[in-house]
Amino acid sequence: MGSCAQLLGALKRTLGLGRRQLNVGQRQVVLVTGCDSGLGHSLAVYCYKSLEMTVICCCHNLQSQGARLLQQMSAETETKQQQRLHTWQLDLLHPASIEKVQLQLDELLNNTDYELMALVNNAGVMCFGEFEWQLPSQIEQQINCNLLGTMRLTRQLLPLIRQHCGRIINVTSHCGFQALPALAPYAASKAAIRTWNDALRIEMRQYGVEVVNFVPGSFVLDSNIAARQQQHAQQMLDGFNEEQLAHYGNYFHRFNEYLSILTGFKQPNQLRDDDLLDKFKDALTNKQPHSLYIHETWRYRIYRWLFKITPAPLTDWLTVQFCAMPNYESSKSNSFK
Repeated sequence: MGSCAQLLGALKRTLGLGRRQLNVGQRQVVLVTGCDSGLGHSLAVYCYKSLEMTVICCCHNLQSQGARLLQQMSAETETKQQQRLHTWQLDLLHPASIEKVQLQLDELLNNTDYELMALVNNAGVMCFGEFEWQLPSQIEQQINCNLLGTMRLTRQLLPLIRQHCGRIINVTSHCGFQALPALAPYAASKAAIRTWNDALRIEMRQYGVEVVNFVPGSFVLDSNIAARQQQHAQQMLDGFNEEQLAHYGNYFHRFNEYLSILTGFKQPNQLRDDDLLDKFKDALTNKQPHSLYIHETWRYRIYRWLFKITPAPLTDWLTVQFCAMPNYESSKSNSFK
């Protein structure tokens, strides 16, 4: 009978049957990472303003513009006795920082009648550059933050999530399904998160904990995930030997000129994409959420469909067309001027 009930539940999830919304309000707590800018900042503000939840905004730097805006928002509308918007420092590379967040969250939950509704793993770093160009430190930072950092935080908070029957929403990427050139370590980290998410979902469901993979589409131009791209590029160039300088030459320069639009810290944005926010709300509040939510333009959807059905040589060609990045041109005049 237990197996039949589980099978029926799985069919209901797949078909979207019997889907009911959970109640949300100030008693429900959501913790969002990567709130300094971009998607994380926008999701935190949405949960606070539109869903009227209690929100833990985890920022890498409490002096960032995004963190200060969140702190100002809280100061203008709340008192300490009625605070619903909390801005905490979190560095996923340091276990001590993760442990401090866990202790703060434990204290908040113990001293109130709050319920921990969800952990939203959104924080991440990205570095553009062919795999040979990227320094070991750049590769390791992406794996350490995007994959291991997410695992560290989730493992630290799992007892609380389990006790409150909360849920975990892991923000991944289209790169987790189809790796893109110049993003090999980043794609590897997101593909690893995707498969870890799938295993964790099966493990935690028996404890009443839902685990969701949320793919929001590309927000590189709207966030600071690649704000240090030109600094990364200079570090790569400094690490080149004479053979690499002669071989890559002007191609490396053209490549990073193309990416110059990414450099520089942007103001924290508050997304106005209603379709994306509706999908996030369903992932957060539906009693039986889908295991995977994908938000994408028609261009993304068509390419993703083509990637599934085409042989590797054609998939590779489509990937190059999708990225539209500068290509290497073998030439004796390829050296730096």
